[in-house]
Amino acid sequence: MSSESAAGNRMQGISFMPIVVLVAICAVAGVLLGVVHEITAPIAAAMAEQKAQDTYAALVPGAASFEEADVDVAGCTAALYALDAGGNPMAIVVVAQSKGYGGQVPIAVAFDMGGTVLSITAMANSETPGLGTRIAEETYIGQYEGKPAEPLAAENVDLISGATVSSKAALSAFNIAAEVFEEVRNGR
Repeated sequence: MSSESAAGNRMQGISFMPIVVLVAICAVAGVLLGVVHEITAPIAAAMAEQKAQDTYAALVPGAASFEEADVDVAGCTAALYALDAGGNPMAIVVVAQSKGYGGQVPIAVAFDMGGTVLSITAMANSETPGLGTRIAEETYIGQYEGKPAEPLAAENVDLISGATVSSKAALSAFNIAAEVFEEVRNGR
């Protein structure tokens, strides 16, 4: 009986060894992932900020710099003054988003200080390729350029056939941007 007991104890020790090794490997891998994340997070944040600055510069090519405006409106992710070399506001850039078919549909809109759309761009989104992603095409997004900074109704915009949810999301984001523009312009 004692030999069976000794054999059973040995079997238990052997069967736990792979579990202990696996847990140790997972712990080391987890620590390594955490270290890599800590190292790369600032780099990723800097790259995202540079991409945003490049987008703003493309919307308002003559701007010397951009200054954030303090806005708290649902759907608005950023509002900035585009400043000339003298530090005077020449435009207001608003990044707004609304729920589309595949997730949030963000757009960036530059308004001149008089309230007219200078330029607009659809930003990265997860809409259906070939349908919803067509909101980024000039034939759709370009129709907003030259429009006044006021909410538009769906009847005033050519929606994309087969992608009306995405089109309406872009329209809704534009309307949020127009609202934010007025708030920022009147608040400075």
